[in-house]
Amino acid sequence: MSVSMTLRWLVILTMLALVLAASFLLFEGRIETLVIDLLSGTQSPTGLWVLIVTALALDVVLPVPSSVVNVSAGTLLGVAIGTFACWTGMTLSCLLGYWIGATGGTRALGRLLGRDYLARSAEVSERIALGSVLLMRAVPVLAETSTIAAGVAGLPLRRFLGVVALANLGIAAAYASLGALALEVDSFLLALCAALALPIAGLAGRALYARIKAPARAVAASGALTRTEAGVDAAAAVGAPVAQDMSQDGAPATLTVRQAFSVSYEYRVVFTRGVFDPENPALRDVFAAGAEARRQRCVVFVDRDLLAHRPALADAIGAYVRDTVEGVDLVAAPMPVAGGEGIKAGFETVFEIYRLILEHSIDRHSYVIAVGGGAVLDAVGMATATAHRGLRHIRVPTTVLSQNDSGVGVKNAVNFEGSKNFAGSFAPPWAVLNDFNLLETLPAATRRSGISEAVKVSLIRDPAFFLWLEANADRLKHFAPEAEEYMIRRSAELHMRQIALGGDPFERGSARPLDFGHWSAHKLEGLTRYAVSHGDAVAMGIALDARYSVLAGLLPAGMEERVLALLQALGLPIWHPDLGRRDAGGRLEILVGLEEFREHLGGELTVTLLSDLGVGVEVHEMRPELVAEALVWLAARGAARQQGQEA
Repeated sequence: MSVSMTLRWLVILTMLALVLAASFLLFEGRIETLVIDLLSGTQSPTGLWVLIVTALALDVVLPVPSSVVNVSAGTLLGVAIGTFACWTGMTLSCLLGYWIGATGGTRALGRLLGRDYLARSAEVSERIALGSVLLMRAVPVLAETSTIAAGVAGLPLRRFLGVVALANLGIAAAYASLGALALEVDSFLLALCAALALPIAGLAGRALYARIKAPARAVAASGALTRTEAGVDAAAAVGAPVAQDMSQDGAPATLTVRQAFSVSYEYRVVFTRGVFDPENPALRDVFAAGAEARRQRCVVFVDRDLLAHRPALADAIGAYVRDTVEGVDLVAAPMPVAGGEGIKAGFETVFEIYRLILEHSIDRHSYVIAVGGGAVLDAVGMATATAHRGLRHIRVPTTVLSQNDSGVGVKNAVNFEGSKNFAGSFAPPWAVLNDFNLLETLPAATRRSGISEAVKVSLIRDPAFFLWLEANADRLKHFAPEAEEYMIRRSAELHMRQIALGGDPFERGSARPLDFGHWSAHKLEGLTRYAVSHGDAVAMGIALDARYSVLAGLLPAGMEERVLALLQALGLPIWHPDLGRRDAGGRLEILVGLEEFREHLGGELTVTLLSDLGVGVEVHEMRPELVAEALVWLAARGAARQQGQEA
């Protein structure tokens, strides 16, 4: 019932009270004589008790003046017995109403009382709760409709009975006490008027509660949609739609339903060697986790460059699935796809993967395996996340950068019209299998470039990891297996921790804390038409933002020198001429990357900088003059390094 409807009931009850008061003023003498006759002993107390209980029990289906009956119980039977009689009758009425709602008795009752009455009950059942039943016990009409609605909504009978029994006891005691008061003050009129104040107070209390609780008519809490479904069924049972309240101007009242739910994601990230060796159980275990009674289908996409360096890989994949995996059919030989940023240049590859998914009848319980670097995982991931609204995607990253960062995350995307990662989705993979053996055929520069993501995450999340990188820079530069494996595992762990515990895994806010050094890196990639790899661009972005942090007074002076020294020790670049490129108007083109970075998430510009080594801090402004000053510093450091290498 809306607030406006509640006010109408208040007016109606007030007018009724005035009419009754007037009648009692005119006929008080006769009524007092009638009460005296009832108390004279001509009526049996047992008969009176049965009459009161019966009248109150039928109040849910008949227009019984319950206030008068309740007050009379106290007057005729006394406080104790009158309270017991009122409580018994009201509780029986509640059980009758609950039974009508729970057993489908609404159809017959609809013929007797009208469909509007039951429509109100069905509407109440949409948002019924035990607290609402308790609140409505003293409210006319709603007291009865709430019990029917409780049955329709399927509230637990024991809990329902406990609530109404407790509420009825208080109401019964109040009415019986008022009736007994009539004998004390020698005025049944005064007691009756006081009794009428109880439901009026109940209506006023409910209106105040509705105003405080929410401005909308209904706010659905946990389980509200189930109750709404029950309400629709109730309306259908009487052959009429649920009644809709109207606002004062005659327009339909606004209904707001607030839905909330959560979805838990879990996927395994495996670090291994020889993932397609028959003795390695990692991939078999991934398939076993999703095994079903029927046979499942699988397709595999592999980076073409990787196949060129490992020509036996396709056969090894086919033999592994065919000979060692139960219940899964590899429906086609592993299919080669282009590697590198070109595969993400638009939707061409995504559409081709769609066609293959259709051709091979890959459904949502099938598997799509992508074997390749970050760009391959992005493009295949984009296709699998959107085909059939999501397929089971297994990633096998084959670069350092994809194993320690992008491959273990929840994002995928392709570029569009030159805008990096413009089209994409958040879709956690089914599993990630990092095979260190697959790194061995990478070009040295590509293999090293992925270390930049480890430097990045150490600078914003783990000072001890930064110290470890400093101490092991030479071993990492020359790909010492133990050092490389630890670097990848620790970096992946820190990235996964941010996704799980950072509070915004799907980036609904304006911040991207894991993208330290990335605002300029993404722009530099575009400026060079992706001649600069992502890892190298991130290394230069880290150097730029470390120096900016010092100029902005965030990072103690000298700390940027340590960052630069680590990047150089790892063999990573720190400068590219296009970082200082200016447009026809003399503006640094790299600064456009700030606005593009903001647009990618929307909202306020949020860039992660450094307040210490291992401690990131978010800022919402990047001063162009300080960016220019940092670039001059970085260009000088880059020139000095170049001269040193030439010497």
